[in-house]
Amino acid sequence: MYSNLFAAVISEPSTWYLKILYNLASIILIVVALYVVQRVVRLFINRYFSILYKRNKAAGRQAHKKRYDTLANAFRQIADFGLCAFGTLIILEHLGVNYATLLAGAGAIGLFLGIAAKDAIMDLYNGFMVLVEDQYRVGDIIEVSPEHTGKVENITLRTVVLRDLEGSLHTIPHHLATAVINKTYDYSYAMFELNIPHDANIHKVKKLIDQLGGDMAEDAGWKHDILSPLKYQQLVTFDESNITVRISGKVRPGKQWEVASEYRTRLKEVFDKNGIETPFSERAVNTINKTISQEKSLE
Repeated sequence: MYSNLFAAVISEPSTWYLKILYNLASIILIVVALYVVQRVVRLFINRYFSILYKRNKAAGRQAHKKRYDTLANAFRQIADFGLCAFGTLIILEHLGVNYATLLAGAGAIGLFLGIAAKDAIMDLYNGFMVLVEDQYRVGDIIEVSPEHTGKVENITLRTVVLRDLEGSLHTIPHHLATAVINKTYDYSYAMFELNIPHDANIHKVKKLIDQLGGDMAEDAGWKHDILSPLKYQQLVTFDESNITVRISGKVRPGKQWEVASEYRTRLKEVFDKNGIETPFSERAVNTINKTISQEKSLE
């Protein structure tokens, strides 16, 4: 076969040169056309998500620029892959190559690679769903597992990147993030439990807690972070040493720890002024006395 082909090239060189030039020019035109289509598609995707972001923001909905940028990037990658595959098929068909046979072989290879790289494929699928469903965003504080909790610094189709309280960076593949707790989605609750002694007037305690929550919600330095004042919720438990009550209030996402810390500081001052003591010192003294008594009995 190769000898006949070589003979044909030698006998009719001008015809073969023309065919080569024609095919080369056709391939260049196809590549240029695909490049133009790619630029147009990319421009359309960018404009679409930019308009969508501005429209949602103008309507007062939660809109995060980073999420729309990441979504646009994901759709650009998908479009690029589709155009590349489509262009390859056009070029093969133009050259007279039977690409049906190639596709059958590629299908078998793709199946093998799919089985071998199933985690990577799951990462891409889960990452795409995270972005489309808006499960969490850059800036949210999420818990993927007890070992992986922190602020989201970046989201790609394959991974989510977290920064924890110690400054450590966690890069987690999406297929490992099977159950994610978002601690700062739209709003949060500043909530904690407080121990008070048995001899404290529970109605007075409730009044002081609610009054402090209302005052803090009107404070110029905190009213923008507090959506509803912290207040007494319920009496949780009481035992031989103290009574436990729960305090809670609705705050802006990510502000729950800061607001709760400030509230505790102010509540300590209010309790001190009203003669309400926490039972911790009494509990510690009783524990020490009990330990001493046990040691003496052992002697």
